[in-house]
Amino acid sequence: MQLSLSFGAGETDQRDPIAPGTSVVPVGPEPPASEERPPIFLRHRRARRYILRVLPDGTVQVTLPARGTLREARAFMHTQRAWIERQRGRRAARRREHPASALRPLVERWYRQEAERCLPSELMALAGQHGIEVARVTVRDQRSRWGACSSKGAITLNWRLMRVPAFVREYVLLHELMHRRELNHSRRFWRLVAACCPRHREAREWLKREGKRLWPDHA
Repeated sequence: MQLSLSFGAGETDQRDPIAPGTSVVPVGPEPPASEERPPIFLRHRRARRYILRVLPDGTVQVTLPARGTLREARAFMHTQRAWIERQRGRRAARRREHPASALRPLVERWYRQEAERCLPSELMALAGQHGIEVARVTVRDQRSRWGACSSKGAITLNWRLMRVPAFVREYVLLHELMHRRELNHSRRFWRLVAACCPRHREAREWLKREGKRLWPDHA
């Protein structure tokens, strides 16, 4: 299945075209909320086409090539609605066949693998944009926070960031990066966050309102 585009062709593909260590950054702005989970848009500098994936929870992920646009990505996604619904139907059938308690570890493992692959490169791409040096990036199963930054420049990120909207994830990454300039939550720190992340208030509200359901006690 293909959609002709100005620079090539987009196609649906369940295989992962993104190699570890390459640049993957979230694309905004986030589309309006709907009854279903909003799609995730990622830009990949080595991608040559638009690629659709349906994640285990039914969320649609669209990978954009370097010169791709959100308009074309959404148009491509719209032409593939039938394919998307078939994939969602298959995942729903699997969930019916397997109890949630048995399926949850598989889904969590998948998200952790995605986090290990994507989050460090996303953070380093943002660090490069803002001229910030980072000593190390690790992904962990933090039990009470979304991220952390040490005085030595080591940043730790929670794998659950793969389950939040792109603009919320970007806020968390920028929040930790701004701690490289101000290692506190002073007014100066929040001015830095506001300057690099216009949607920071919206993102913080989303985390307060929706974030709790992503933790074990609320899963």
